[in-house]
Amino acid sequence: MNDLQILLFTLQLWNTPVPTVYIYTDSVSDPLIKKIKYAGKIITKVALNTYTGLNRRQMESMPGAIYRTLFADFCAEKTHLMEWSIEESGGGVLFCDADICHLGALPEIPESVELGLSPHLIRKRDTDLYGIYNAGFIYVKSKEIAAKWRDLCKTSRFFEQGCLEDLSEQVNPVYTFTKHTNYGWWRLYQGITSSADLEKEWGFLRKDDTYCGLVVGGEPVLSIHTHWCEKNDQSTINFNRWIFEKLQKLTSLKKTKQLVQFIQKIQR
Repeated sequence: MNDLQILLFTLQLWNTPVPTVYIYTDSVSDPLIKKIKYAGKIITKVALNTYTGLNRRQMESMPGAIYRTLFADFCAEKTHLMEWSIEESGGGVLFCDADICHLGALPEIPESVELGLSPHLIRKRDTDLYGIYNAGFIYVKSKEIAAKWRDLCKTSRFFEQGCLEDLSEQVNPVYTFTKHTNYGWWRLYQGITSSADLEKEWGFLRKDDTYCGLVVGGEPVLSIHTHWCEKNDQSTINFNRWIFEKLQKLTSLKKTKQLVQFIQKIQR
């Protein structure tokens, strides 16, 4: 719920008009979601009661109804969510994991694109395990593509994520999000080049209020992928510290200051 509050806050901070958000949830979370203040429209569907009260470790140890484990079933719910939201909205949809924090406006996706994927940009030994693309930031234009993705999950090497390169071979055209979108800790600490070299790409550019002022290679960082309230995973903790220290140096920008204050509020 902490992640979702930050996701929704940052969507409305940087985007005009504020996008409509479709959320799969369970009966426990649904009333909590409805209490979150959001300038746009939120449409929820109670479709996850099967997983209520279970964490990832528990679900990975339980057999699934469709796939090998219950956690694999849970991950594949993304495809059902996207089918439903496409049907409701009448057009393509961008899926975001709840722990996406937007640092600028949503990327513009060309009208002709059928599938948009976010590459991990990590070293090969990790790509071989987890996949070329990250499943937390995906654009899908049609229900048919979502259904193809769900079917490929049956042979995926890593839940719903390891089969995304297979999906990309079946769909055309495919749009690849830049490294400035969905930037996770893995991109900084599991990169093809050293973390020290990757850190040198980061800088500041106080241009306007369309993004937070952080740049990588001179281009605005539009979103990061992180649990801001993480207490146990050291890579995430280090990444959060790295990003937050930089954001604090940009509080002369009104919206960035608002973001810093909101993150601090959620972390209390």
